[in-house]
Amino acid sequence: MYLVHRPLRSAASVIALSAMLSACSLIPDYERPAMSVPAAFDGAAKTDSNAVIAADWWKAFKDPELAALMTEALTNNLDIAAALARIDQAQGTLRSTNSSLLPQVSASGTGTGSDSSNNATGTTRTASGDVSISYALDLWGKYRAQSAASEASFRASQFDHDATVLLIQSSVATTYFNVLTLKDRLQIAQDSLSAALKTLDIVEQRYKFGAISALDLAQQRANVATIQAGIPTIEDSLNSNRNALAILLGRAPEGFAIKTKNTAALVLPTITVGQPSSLLVRRPDIRRAEAQLQSANADIGAARAAFFPSLDLSATRSVDWIAGIGTTNGSSIAASLLAPIFSGGSLEGSLQSAKAAKAELVATYRKTVLTSFGEVEDAMSSEDANARRVEALKVAADESRKAYDLSEESYKAGAIDFSSLLDAQRTWLSARDTLAQARLAQYTAAVNLFIALGGGWQS
Repeated sequence: MYLVHRPLRSAASVIALSAMLSACSLIPDYERPAMSVPAAFDGAAKTDSNAVIAADWWKAFKDPELAALMTEALTNNLDIAAALARIDQAQGTLRSTNSSLLPQVSASGTGTGSDSSNNATGTTRTASGDVSISYALDLWGKYRAQSAASEASFRASQFDHDATVLLIQSSVATTYFNVLTLKDRLQIAQDSLSAALKTLDIVEQRYKFGAISALDLAQQRANVATIQAGIPTIEDSLNSNRNALAILLGRAPEGFAIKTKNTAALVLPTITVGQPSSLLVRRPDIRRAEAQLQSANADIGAARAAFFPSLDLSATRSVDWIAGIGTTNGSSIAASLLAPIFSGGSLEGSLQSAKAAKAELVATYRKTVLTSFGEVEDAMSSEDANARRVEALKVAADESRKAYDLSEESYKAGAIDFSSLLDAQRTWLSARDTLAQARLAQYTAAVNLFIALGGGWQS
């Protein structure tokens, strides 16, 4: 239930009251949530507090086609377009909210014309119009609090767009590397198939002359079929990743192709990390979480202000015109005070909800920060582990090729049985395929580290 007071006799007392209370704000003082931030990352071989990641960080891989695809994605990606639309929506909401801080002006008018029944008086024409101005005084800062909340939400939408851009950059790079790696793996499988078919020719000749049993022949035929069966799986993954990359670029998959043949020309960049505290300003997802928290903090001020009276001013000027008589003017000014008396717990519930929403977003902010630390540590650990793994797998691939070549010569000479040759052949295929996937993991870890550090984003 609300109590409405009678209009004040003049606006003078209202203006004096509003001037006295205009500085009132019930928004809690905002402080960034306190957190324990480590001085350095555990996995960092080198930390540079002045480390800066280039805005076009993907160029560090020295691949011109990747650079061209990234430019296209940043222009045409549909997720980025949707994020831009959300910024426009938030800006519209902000403009609408800010209108509460300004006077509202409206006008209306009517006009009539009539003839008397005996035509003695001719036609009578009349017109009237009203211009009204209303203004809700923001005595307790309610509208300013709502404006502050909307402004923070607008900033959050901008940070959300920036976070989306980083996600698309990551997806384009990793999907592109997947495509190139699958091309490598497809070539490895085809080379292995050629070698297996060559061995099969030898086995068939030896079987033809009775030098070996049917078991050896069956084993090699099975080996050839197994390698053949793996090729369609790689081709299917290659097509799926290529299609996914086309969609990231805002293209239809039909007719889309990657010109680069393999990963041979890629350069693995060296990435220098900064201090963990720098992530608080270098990652848009953290800035978005903080903007959402600031919006919730302002909502508390609006909820508090709802407990206090609201004061509205209004002024109207009327003009009436009658043909042959002239015009008459009238004006009025009034103020109305609306104070809550009993709300059945509605106001208290709104304040409780606003405070709980802020508490939730404090927890969300802290988790976002901790997650960012974890993502950097994970990427550095993965980068280091895969670097060591790749070096070992290079040796394994080289030695398995030597072992296969020696086994083939020994088999031809009758020095070893066929099972030894078959094992060497399978080991060679597996070692090269595993090496290709380990290299992909290296490139992916580098991309993940770039993104975990905020990419080249600047607030």
